[in-house]
Amino acid sequence: MRIQFLGGVETVTGSQHLVEAGGRRVLRDCGLFQGKRDEARAINTRLSCPPAALDAVVLSHAHIDHCGNLPSLARAGYAGPIHATTATVALAGVMLRDAARIQEQDAAYLNQKANRQGLPAVAPLYTAADAEAALKLFQGHRYGDTIEPAPGIRVLFQDAGHILGAAVNVFELAEDGRQARVGFAVDLGRKDLPIIRDPESMRDLDLLVLESTYGDRLHDEATRAEDELGTAINRTLARGGKVLIPSFALERAQELLYHLANLFSSGRVRQVPVYLDSPMAVELTQIFGRHSDYFDAETQALLAQLGSILRPDWVHFSSTVEESKKITASDEPCVIIAPNGMCEHGRILHHLKHGVGNPANTILIVGFQAANTLGRRLVERAPRVKIFGDEFVRRAEVLTLNAFSAHADRNDLLAYVRQVQPRRIALVHGEPKIRAALAQALRAMQSAPVLEPQTGEVVEL
Repeated sequence: MRIQFLGGVETVTGSQHLVEAGGRRVLRDCGLFQGKRDEARAINTRLSCPPAALDAVVLSHAHIDHCGNLPSLARAGYAGPIHATTATVALAGVMLRDAARIQEQDAAYLNQKANRQGLPAVAPLYTAADAEAALKLFQGHRYGDTIEPAPGIRVLFQDAGHILGAAVNVFELAEDGRQARVGFAVDLGRKDLPIIRDPESMRDLDLLVLESTYGDRLHDEATRAEDELGTAINRTLARGGKVLIPSFALERAQELLYHLANLFSSGRVRQVPVYLDSPMAVELTQIFGRHSDYFDAETQALLAQLGSILRPDWVHFSSTVEESKKITASDEPCVIIAPNGMCEHGRILHHLKHGVGNPANTILIVGFQAANTLGRRLVERAPRVKIFGDEFVRRAEVLTLNAFSAHADRNDLLAYVRQVQPRRIALVHGEPKIRAALAQALRAMQSAPVLEPQTGEVVEL
């Protein structure tokens, strides 16, 4: 009985962990490594576990860094089951089809350059057909379900409190009369997030595999997010401006709609048009609406009061390019939610191009902005920014709301360990310095050994 840490170990992307017992193997997550193109391609094309050696895959949730390389697994011949919650099954359909489209477009762009230079053609990492092959393997389950994906391996699904359908899993392993319990909390959410329930606590674990993404820092309280959002919108509307929100299509866009429903219905913010300018975000929001049984009690109550919180009359779903252009051209005060979350791609760039120079507008940052992205330059309030290769003077106000995060921070992670009281802890999914800081805090708090595994390392149970 053992765990092998294959990906998402010393970094925050590309999560993959192999669980073995009695000669059977189950892969927990098959995430896409996201980084520089050449490095990412080298990692993503090299499958760490031969598909023929796998009995099953257990998927935690539908974020690409956890599910995004499943089409590569199917392309390489994997034909076994992929177990996930029913909500994750629905969300993963949208996410993987979009990821395949991006892979094909990226390859087409590279091949234009390769053709001009007489270089060999580049094949996409995977295609739409590969994504469809993977999606046919999905099997949906509910929170509280225990499945047996292979003899000697049982898996319990519990609520991770991260995004809709995200699960923490307890693996119950048996081999030659010996037993072990391993819990995976990668990714782990926070208490008091909108729409979804709080994280569930696992019990009686021999090993807890825990994320460390924000292991050295604290978020603002999640309950402050709504008030901060309302204050920012009111200040912008008083100037007659637009609120431009670069947002991730999955989870953050729906979270914003929830907060806006509360703000408008309570009268704390004057009702203005809200545009969700993203075909992908529109489709994901519709899936949220069909899985309202996953919502927490507060959201269920608001839903009963308003009838709709994700598609009320004041939300305009924009799917076509023509609709998006009309939003950009209009001078009416409004709220625009559009991808990409780090302002590197997508329709938000068109809104920023036309709105960044207007001092009446506000650019509202509600998610992490990586180094060397337009989003990071906006967070740093650069006086000039480049959009589509042209330079613009930034006159719009830029606000960063740090209360928006779906990941547990340092105190959340420490509190979770106190609840679970595992006999050993393995920290993954974090940059090395951040992971080391959390390890130090955990060792000072409790006596259970804290491991910092390297990529490829095996831990015997």
